[in-house]
Amino acid sequence: MGQFSISEVGHFYIAANNGLSKSRFGIVVLSKAFIGKQWPEWELDGLVQRQNNSLNSVILPVWLGLSYEEVLDFSSPLADRFAIQAEKGLEYVVNELLKVINPQGSSLVVARNRLVELGFNPPVVTSDWWHQAIEYCGSNSLEGTFQDAMGWGHWGFPLPPVGDTTAEKGERIAWAALQLNWQKIANNCSISQITKPETIHEFINNTPGLRQACLEYPHYLATYAPQLTIPGFGGDFEKIYDKWLENSQKKQRAEKERKSRSGTALTTDGDVPTCDELLALHEPNFGNYESATIACNFVQGDLMGPPVKVYDTIDYLIWLLSDASAWLPEKTRNYLIDGLKKWAVWLWTEYSNDSDLPSNNETSSLQEALSRAETFKAFRITPKINKDIESRFSYTINILDLPESVDEIKKAFLGCGAIQEWFSSRTRRKKKSNPY
Repeated sequence: MGQFSISEVGHFYIAANNGLSKSRFGIVVLSKAFIGKQWPEWELDGLVQRQNNSLNSVILPVWLGLSYEEVLDFSSPLADRFAIQAEKGLEYVVNELLKVINPQGSSLVVARNRLVELGFNPPVVTSDWWHQAIEYCGSNSLEGTFQDAMGWGHWGFPLPPVGDTTAEKGERIAWAALQLNWQKIANNCSISQITKPETIHEFINNTPGLRQACLEYPHYLATYAPQLTIPGFGGDFEKIYDKWLENSQKKQRAEKERKSRSGTALTTDGDVPTCDELLALHEPNFGNYESATIACNFVQGDLMGPPVKVYDTIDYLIWLLSDASAWLPEKTRNYLIDGLKKWAVWLWTEYSNDSDLPSNNETSSLQEALSRAETFKAFRITPKINKDIESRFSYTINILDLPESVDEIKKAFLGCGAIQEWFSSRTRRKKKSNPY
Protein backbone atom coordinates (compact mmCIF):
# COMPACT_ATOMS: atom_id res chain seq x y z
CA MET A 1 0.00 0.00 0.00
CA GLY A 2 2.99 2.26 -0.33
CA GLN A 3 3.29 4.89 2.39
CA PHE A 4 -0.27 4.34 3.71
CA SER A 5 -1.09 2.00 6.61
CA ILE A 6 -4.08 -0.35 6.53
CA SER A 7 -5.95 1.82 9.05
CA GLU A 8 -5.36 4.96 6.98
CA VAL A 9 -6.69 3.22 3.88
CA GLY A 10 -9.75 2.12 5.87
CA HIS A 11 -10.47 5.68 6.97
CA PHE A 12 -10.03 6.90 3.40
CA TYR A 13 -12.41 4.24 2.10
CA ILE A 14 -15.12 5.21 4.61
CA ALA A 15 -14.76 8.94 3.89
CA ALA A 16 -14.71 8.41 0.14
CA ASN A 17 -17.68 6.07 0.21
CA ASN A 18 -19.65 8.57 2.31
CA GLY A 19 -18.86 11.36 -0.12
CA LEU A 20 -19.79 9.28 -3.15
CA SER A 21 -23.15 8.31 -1.69
CA LYS A 22 -24.24 11.77 -0.48
CA SER A 23 -22.77 14.21 -2.99
CA ARG A 24 -25.00 15.74 -5.64
CA PHE A 25 -22.26 15.74 -8.24
CA GLY A 26 -18.84 14.33 -8.88
CA ILE A 27 -16.41 16.64 -10.68
CA VAL A 28 -13.99 14.38 -12.55
CA VAL A 29 -10.84 16.11 -13.80
CA LEU A 30 -9.51 13.77 -16.47
CA SER A 31 -5.78 14.19 -16.98
CA LYS A 32 -2.75 12.04 -17.71
CA ALA A 33 -2.12 11.93 -13.94
CA PHE A 34 -5.65 10.58 -13.36
CA ILE A 35 -5.58 7.76 -15.89
CA GLY A 36 -4.10 4.51 -14.63
CA LYS A 37 -4.20 5.18 -10.88
CA GLN A 38 -6.18 2.76 -8.70
CA TRP A 39 -7.97 5.12 -6.27
CA PRO A 40 -9.20 7.65 -8.89
CA GLU A 41 -10.55 4.82 -11.05
CA TRP A 42 -12.27 3.23 -8.02
CA GLU A 43 -13.98 6.53 -7.18
CA LEU A 44 -14.95 6.99 -10.83
CA ASP A 45 -16.55 3.53 -10.85
CA GLY A 46 -18.65 4.61 -7.85
CA LEU A 47 -19.80 7.74 -9.67
CA VAL A 48 -20.62 5.71 -12.78
CA GLN A 49 -22.91 3.51 -10.67
CA ARG A 50 -24.60 6.65 -9.30
CA GLN A 51 -24.97 8.01 -12.84
CA ASN A 52 -26.50 4.77 -14.14
CA ASN A 53 -29.18 4.94 -11.44
CA SER A 54 -30.05 8.61 -11.92
CA LEU A 55 -32.03 10.55 -14.49
CA ASN A 56 -29.94 13.65 -13.75
CA SER A 57 -26.32 14.48 -14.41
CA VAL A 58 -24.03 13.22 -11.65
CA ILE A 59 -20.63 13.15 -13.36
CA LEU A 60 -19.26 16.54 -14.44
CA PRO A 61 -16.15 15.82 -16.53
CA VAL A 62 -13.35 18.35 -17.00
CA TRP A 63 -10.71 17.51 -19.60
CA LEU A 64 -7.24 18.69 -18.70
CA GLY A 65 -4.57 18.19 -21.35
CA LEU A 66 -6.32 15.25 -23.00
CA SER A 67 -7.66 14.84 -26.50
CA TYR A 68 -10.96 13.21 -27.43
CA GLU A 69 -9.10 10.11 -28.62
CA GLU A 70 -7.28 9.76 -25.29
CA VAL A 71 -10.51 10.04 -23.30
CA LEU A 72 -12.24 7.60 -25.65
CA ASP A 73 -9.43 5.12 -25.17
CA PHE A 74 -9.78 5.42 -21.37
CA SER A 75 -13.61 5.46 -21.09
CA SER A 76 -16.03 5.58 -24.00
CA PRO A 77 -19.02 6.66 -21.80
CA LEU A 78 -17.04 9.67 -20.59
CA ALA A 79 -16.03 10.55 -24.13
CA ASP A 80 -19.71 10.72 -25.09
CA ARG A 81 -20.56 13.20 -22.32
CA PHE A 82 -20.31 16.96 -22.74
CA ALA A 83 -17.05 18.01 -21.10
CA ILE A 84 -15.60 21.28 -19.88
CA GLN A 85 -12.30 22.13 -21.52
CA ALA A 86 -9.76 23.21 -18.90
CA GLU A 87 -7.65 24.90 -21.57
CA LYS A 88 -10.19 27.76 -21.67
CA GLY A 89 -9.11 28.92 -18.22
CA LEU A 90 -10.08 28.56 -14.58
CA GLU A 91 -12.81 31.22 -14.67
CA TYR A 92 -14.50 29.49 -17.60
CA VAL A 93 -14.36 26.11 -15.83
CA VAL A 94 -15.88 27.53 -12.64
CA ASN A 95 -18.68 29.33 -14.50
CA GLU A 96 -19.58 26.22 -16.48
CA LEU A 97 -19.69 24.10 -13.34
CA LEU A 98 -21.90 26.65 -11.56
CA LYS A 99 -24.41 26.54 -14.40
CA VAL A 100 -25.01 22.88 -13.57
CA ILE A 101 -24.46 22.90 -9.79
CA ASN A 102 -26.47 26.02 -9.01
CA PRO A 103 -28.98 26.57 -11.83
CA GLN A 104 -31.33 29.53 -11.74
CA GLY A 105 -34.83 28.63 -10.59
CA SER A 106 -33.87 25.72 -8.35
CA SER A 107 -35.23 26.54 -4.90
CA LEU A 108 -34.14 23.12 -3.65
CA VAL A 109 -30.53 23.90 -4.51
CA VAL A 110 -30.82 27.19 -2.63
CA ALA A 111 -32.37 25.33 0.31
CA ARG A 112 -29.66 22.68 0.31
CA ASN A 113 -26.87 25.23 0.22
CA ARG A 114 -28.52 27.14 3.07
CA LEU A 115 -28.77 23.98 5.17
CA VAL A 116 -25.09 23.26 4.66
CA GLU A 117 -24.30 26.83 5.78
CA LEU A 118 -26.30 26.23 8.97
CA GLY A 119 -24.43 23.03 9.78
CA PHE A 120 -26.99 20.50 8.58
CA ASN A 121 -26.05 17.75 6.14
CA PRO A 122 -29.02 17.15 3.80
CA PRO A 123 -29.26 14.53 1.05
CA VAL A 124 -29.09 15.39 -2.64
CA VAL A 125 -31.98 17.46 -4.01
CA THR A 126 -33.32 14.48 -5.98
CA SER A 127 -33.99 12.58 -2.73
CA ASP A 128 -37.58 11.97 -1.57
CA TRP A 129 -36.44 13.40 1.78
CA TRP A 130 -37.23 16.88 0.47
CA HIS A 131 -40.92 16.13 -0.11
CA GLN A 132 -41.75 16.33 3.58
CA ALA A 133 -40.04 19.72 3.94
CA ILE A 134 -41.92 21.08 0.92
CA GLU A 135 -45.24 19.79 2.28
CA TYR A 136 -44.52 21.30 5.71
CA CYS A 137 -44.04 24.73 4.10
CA GLY A 138 -47.76 24.85 3.39
CA SER A 139 -49.01 22.75 6.29
CA ASN A 140 -50.06 25.56 8.64
CA SER A 141 -53.60 26.45 7.62
CA LEU A 142 -53.64 29.05 10.41
CA GLU A 143 -50.60 30.95 9.11
CA GLY A 144 -51.26 34.66 8.84
CA THR A 145 -54.21 34.56 11.27
CA PHE A 146 -54.39 35.42 14.97
CA GLN A 147 -54.07 31.66 15.61
CA ASP A 148 -50.85 31.41 13.61
CA ALA A 149 -48.80 30.08 16.55
CA MET A 150 -51.13 27.12 17.04
CA GLY A 151 -50.39 25.67 13.62
CA TRP A 152 -46.65 24.95 13.63
CA GLY A 153 -46.75 21.98 15.98
CA HIS A 154 -44.77 21.28 19.15
CA TRP A 155 -41.40 23.08 19.11
CA GLY A 156 -42.48 24.84 15.93
CA PHE A 157 -41.56 28.43 15.07
CA PRO A 158 -42.81 30.71 12.27
CA LEU A 159 -41.17 29.98 8.94
CA PRO A 160 -39.77 32.74 6.71
CA PRO A 161 -42.52 34.45 4.68
CA VAL A 162 -43.81 32.83 1.51
CA GLY A 163 -41.95 34.56 -1.31
CA ASP A 164 -41.97 34.65 -5.09
CA THR A 165 -38.24 34.45 -5.77
CA THR A 166 -36.11 31.33 -5.87
CA ALA A 167 -34.07 32.59 -2.93
CA GLU A 168 -37.16 33.22 -0.79
CA LYS A 169 -38.67 29.83 -1.58
CA GLY A 170 -35.37 28.10 -0.89
CA GLU A 171 -34.97 29.86 2.46
CA ARG A 172 -38.44 28.76 3.56
CA ILE A 173 -37.83 25.15 2.50
CA ALA A 174 -34.51 25.13 4.36
CA TRP A 175 -36.08 26.27 7.63
CA ALA A 176 -38.95 23.83 7.17
CA ALA A 177 -36.39 21.01 6.90
CA LEU A 178 -34.55 22.23 10.00
CA GLN A 179 -37.79 22.56 11.95
CA LEU A 180 -38.90 19.04 11.06
CA ASN A 181 -35.52 17.78 12.25
CA TRP A 182 -35.62 19.41 15.68
CA GLN A 183 -39.31 18.58 16.14
CA LYS A 184 -38.46 14.93 15.54
CA ILE A 185 -35.64 15.11 18.09
CA ALA A 186 -37.89 16.85 20.64
CA ASN A 187 -40.53 14.18 20.17
CA ASN A 188 -38.11 11.26 20.38
CA CYS A 189 -36.38 12.69 23.47
CA SER A 190 -39.61 13.94 25.12
CA ILE A 191 -38.27 17.49 25.43
CA SER A 192 -40.87 19.26 27.56
CA GLN A 193 -41.60 21.60 30.47
CA ILE A 194 -40.17 19.04 32.91
CA THR A 195 -36.85 18.48 31.11
CA LYS A 196 -33.81 19.69 33.06
CA PRO A 197 -32.54 23.10 31.85
CA GLU A 198 -29.08 21.79 30.95
CA THR A 199 -30.66 19.21 28.65
CA ILE A 200 -32.77 21.91 26.99
CA HIS A 201 -29.70 24.08 26.40
CA GLU A 202 -27.80 21.13 24.95
CA PHE A 203 -30.72 20.42 22.63
CA ILE A 204 -30.86 24.06 21.49
CA ASN A 205 -27.11 24.50 21.01
CA ASN A 206 -26.47 21.17 19.26
CA THR A 207 -29.38 21.22 16.82
CA PRO A 208 -28.75 23.18 13.58
CA GLY A 209 -30.88 26.32 13.32
CA LEU A 210 -32.72 25.92 16.62
CA ARG A 211 -30.69 28.42 18.61
CA GLN A 212 -31.28 31.06 15.93
CA ALA A 213 -35.03 30.36 15.98
CA CYS A 214 -35.15 30.62 19.79
CA LEU A 215 -33.29 33.93 19.76
CA GLU A 216 -35.67 35.30 17.13
CA TYR A 217 -38.80 34.06 18.93
CA PRO A 218 -38.04 33.98 22.69
CA HIS A 219 -41.76 33.99 23.55
CA TYR A 220 -42.12 30.66 21.74
CA LEU A 221 -39.18 29.30 23.72
CA ALA A 222 -40.75 30.54 26.96
CA THR A 223 -43.86 28.54 26.08
CA TYR A 224 -42.10 25.31 25.10
CA ALA A 225 -39.59 25.50 27.96
CA PRO A 226 -41.04 27.69 30.76
CA GLN A 227 -38.39 26.30 33.12
CA LEU A 228 -35.82 28.43 31.28
CA THR A 229 -37.63 31.59 32.42
CA ILE A 230 -36.90 30.72 36.06
CA PRO A 231 -34.02 32.98 37.22
CA GLY A 232 -30.70 31.20 36.87
CA PHE A 233 -31.93 28.65 34.33
CA GLY A 234 -32.01 30.86 31.23
CA GLY A 235 -28.39 30.49 30.16
CA ASP A 236 -27.79 32.58 27.05
CA PHE A 237 -31.45 33.66 27.14
CA GLU A 238 -31.30 35.06 30.69
CA LYS A 239 -30.59 38.63 29.58
CA ILE A 240 -33.37 38.42 27.01
CA TYR A 241 -35.85 37.44 29.72
CA ASP A 242 -34.51 40.15 32.03
CA LYS A 243 -35.09 42.82 29.40
CA TRP A 244 -38.46 41.38 28.47
CA LEU A 245 -39.52 41.42 32.15
CA GLU A 246 -38.34 45.01 32.53
CA ASN A 247 -40.44 46.11 29.55
CA SER A 248 -43.40 44.03 30.70
CA GLN A 249 -43.34 45.54 34.20
CA LYS A 250 -43.19 49.01 32.71
CA LYS A 251 -46.20 48.27 30.52
CA GLN A 252 -48.17 46.84 33.46
CA ARG A 253 -47.41 49.86 35.65
CA ALA A 254 -48.84 52.06 32.92
CA GLU A 255 -51.95 49.85 32.84
CA LYS A 256 -52.37 50.29 36.58
CA GLU A 257 -51.93 54.07 36.40
CA ARG A 258 -54.74 54.39 33.90
CA LYS A 259 -57.02 52.30 36.15
CA SER A 260 -57.15 49.37 33.76
CA ARG A 261 -59.00 46.23 34.87
CA SER A 262 -57.17 44.00 32.40
CA GLY A 263 -56.01 40.78 34.05
CA THR A 264 -57.34 41.69 37.50
CA ALA A 265 -59.46 38.52 37.67
CA LEU A 266 -56.26 36.46 37.45
CA THR A 267 -54.36 37.96 40.39
CA THR A 268 -54.26 37.29 44.11
CA ASP A 269 -55.05 40.90 45.06
CA GLY A 270 -57.51 41.84 42.33
CA ASP A 271 -55.02 44.35 40.95
CA VAL A 272 -53.32 44.53 37.55
CA PRO A 273 -50.67 41.77 37.11
CA THR A 274 -47.11 43.06 37.45
CA CYS A 275 -45.88 41.26 34.30
CA ASP A 276 -46.97 39.09 31.38
CA GLU A 277 -48.10 35.53 32.16
CA LEU A 278 -45.21 34.00 30.21
CA LEU A 279 -42.76 35.79 32.51
CA ALA A 280 -44.45 35.00 35.83
CA LEU A 281 -41.82 32.40 36.79
CA HIS A 282 -39.10 35.00 36.11
CA GLU A 283 -40.62 37.46 38.60
CA PRO A 284 -40.07 37.10 42.40
CA ASN A 285 -43.80 37.26 43.19
CA PHE A 286 -44.93 35.44 40.04
CA GLY A 287 -46.56 38.61 38.73
CA ASN A 288 -49.12 38.39 41.57
CA TYR A 289 -50.98 35.82 39.48
CA GLU A 290 -53.14 33.17 41.08
CA SER A 291 -51.13 29.96 41.10
CA ALA A 292 -53.79 28.13 39.06
CA THR A 293 -53.35 30.60 36.19
CA ILE A 294 -49.62 30.01 35.89
CA ALA A 295 -49.90 26.25 36.47
CA CYS A 296 -52.36 26.13 33.57
CA ASN A 297 -49.96 28.19 31.47
CA PHE A 298 -47.05 25.92 32.45
CA VAL A 299 -48.87 22.75 31.37
CA GLN A 300 -50.76 23.78 28.24
CA GLY A 301 -49.20 27.05 27.16
CA ASP A 302 -50.45 30.51 26.33
CA LEU A 303 -53.94 31.20 25.02
CA MET A 304 -53.80 30.97 21.20
CA GLY A 305 -50.16 29.98 21.57
CA PRO A 306 -48.27 26.97 20.22
CA PRO A 307 -49.11 23.44 21.41
CA VAL A 308 -46.88 22.49 24.36
CA LYS A 309 -48.61 19.76 26.36
CA VAL A 310 -46.66 16.49 26.26
CA TYR A 311 -48.20 14.57 29.17
CA ASP A 312 -51.55 14.38 30.96
CA THR A 313 -52.10 17.01 33.64
CA ILE A 314 -51.91 14.36 36.38
CA ASP A 315 -48.41 13.43 35.17
CA TYR A 316 -47.20 17.00 35.71
CA LEU A 317 -48.64 17.03 39.23
CA ILE A 318 -47.06 13.68 40.12
CA TRP A 319 -43.71 14.85 38.70
CA LEU A 320 -43.85 17.94 40.90
CA LEU A 321 -44.55 15.76 43.95
CA SER A 322 -41.61 13.49 43.04
CA ASP A 323 -37.94 14.04 43.85
CA ALA A 324 -37.44 14.16 40.07
CA SER A 325 -38.47 17.84 40.22
CA ALA A 326 -36.15 18.68 43.12
CA TRP A 327 -33.98 20.79 40.80
CA LEU A 328 -36.73 23.42 40.76
CA PRO A 329 -36.44 26.24 43.31
CA GLU A 330 -38.61 25.27 46.30
CA LYS A 331 -40.76 28.40 46.03
CA THR A 332 -41.46 27.77 42.34
CA ARG A 333 -42.14 24.09 42.89
CA ASN A 334 -44.62 24.72 45.71
CA TYR A 335 -46.31 27.47 43.68
CA LEU A 336 -46.86 25.11 40.74
CA ILE A 337 -48.10 22.29 42.98
CA ASP A 338 -50.57 24.68 44.59
CA GLY A 339 -51.63 25.87 41.15
CA LEU A 340 -52.26 22.39 39.76
CA LYS A 341 -54.34 21.55 42.82
CA LYS A 342 -56.44 24.73 42.52
CA TRP A 343 -56.77 24.42 38.75
CA ALA A 344 -58.36 21.05 39.58
CA VAL A 345 -58.29 19.48 36.11
CA TRP A 346 -55.86 16.67 36.94
CA LEU A 347 -58.47 13.88 36.97
CA TRP A 348 -57.98 11.15 34.42
CA THR A 349 -60.63 9.16 32.58
CA GLU A 350 -60.68 6.38 30.06
CA TYR A 351 -61.21 8.77 27.15
CA SER A 352 -59.61 12.11 27.99
CA ASN A 353 -55.92 11.21 28.11
CA ASP A 354 -53.28 12.99 26.04
CA SER A 355 -50.97 10.00 26.50
CA ASP A 356 -51.23 6.29 25.69
CA LEU A 357 -52.48 5.14 29.08
CA PRO A 358 -53.68 1.53 28.82
CA SER A 359 -57.17 1.58 30.33
CA ASN A 360 -58.55 -1.23 32.48
CA ASN A 361 -61.71 -2.06 34.44
CA GLU A 362 -60.71 0.35 37.22
CA THR A 363 -59.86 3.34 35.02
CA SER A 364 -62.04 6.40 35.83
CA SER A 365 -63.14 4.95 39.19
CA LEU A 366 -61.70 7.92 41.10
CA GLN A 367 -63.31 10.42 38.74
CA GLU A 368 -66.71 8.73 38.98
CA ALA A 369 -66.55 8.55 42.79
CA LEU A 370 -65.62 12.23 43.11
CA SER A 371 -68.49 13.22 40.85
CA ARG A 372 -70.96 11.24 42.97
CA ALA A 373 -69.73 12.44 46.37
CA GLU A 374 -71.41 15.58 47.70
CA THR A 375 -68.48 16.57 49.94
CA PHE A 376 -64.93 15.53 50.73
CA LYS A 377 -66.13 14.03 54.02
CA ALA A 378 -68.54 11.81 52.12
CA PHE A 379 -65.81 10.53 49.80
CA ARG A 380 -64.18 7.15 50.47
CA ILE A 381 -61.32 5.37 48.70
CA THR A 382 -62.59 1.89 47.83
CA PRO A 383 -60.41 -1.04 46.67
CA LYS A 384 -61.47 -0.30 43.08
CA ILE A 385 -60.48 3.37 43.41
CA ASN A 386 -57.21 2.33 45.01
CA LYS A 387 -56.44 0.09 42.02
CA ASP A 388 -57.29 2.94 39.66
CA ILE A 389 -54.87 5.27 41.48
CA GLU A 390 -52.09 2.67 41.64
CA SER A 391 -52.49 1.73 37.97
CA ARG A 392 -52.39 5.37 36.84
CA PHE A 393 -49.41 6.28 39.02
CA SER A 394 -47.51 3.18 37.91
CA TYR A 395 -47.90 4.43 34.34
CA THR A 396 -46.64 7.90 35.31
CA ILE A 397 -43.61 6.46 37.12
CA ASN A 398 -42.78 4.43 34.03
CA ILE A 399 -43.07 7.16 31.38
CA LEU A 400 -41.32 9.81 33.50
CA ASP A 401 -38.76 7.44 35.02
CA LEU A 402 -39.52 8.64 38.55
CA PRO A 403 -37.38 7.32 41.44
CA GLU A 404 -40.27 6.59 43.81
CA SER A 405 -42.44 3.51 44.20
CA VAL A 406 -46.18 3.52 43.54
CA ASP A 407 -46.88 3.53 47.28
CA GLU A 408 -44.59 6.53 47.83
CA ILE A 409 -46.20 8.50 45.01
CA LYS A 410 -49.70 7.58 46.19
CA LYS A 411 -48.86 8.73 49.71
CA ALA A 412 -47.51 12.06 48.40
CA PHE A 413 -50.59 12.58 46.23
CA LEU A 414 -53.13 11.75 48.93
CA GLY A 415 -51.23 13.92 51.39
CA CYS A 416 -50.90 17.01 49.19
CA GLY A 417 -54.56 17.97 49.42
CA ALA A 418 -55.38 17.64 45.71
CA ILE A 419 -58.63 15.78 46.33
CA GLN A 420 -59.75 18.25 49.02
CA GLU A 421 -58.97 21.13 46.66
CA TRP A 422 -60.96 19.44 43.90
CA PHE A 423 -64.08 19.61 46.07
CA SER A 424 -63.33 23.23 47.00
CA SER A 425 -62.93 24.12 43.34
CA ARG A 426 -66.23 22.49 42.47
CA THR A 427 -67.94 24.48 45.22
CA ARG A 428 -66.45 27.74 43.90
CA ARG A 429 -67.61 26.96 40.37
CA LYS A 430 -71.14 26.25 41.56
CA LYS A 431 -71.27 29.54 43.43
CA LYS A 432 -70.08 31.42 40.34
CA SER A 433 -72.70 29.80 38.12
CA ASN A 434 -75.46 30.30 40.71
CA PRO A 435 -74.57 33.19 43.04
CA TYR A 436 -78.07 33.43 44.59
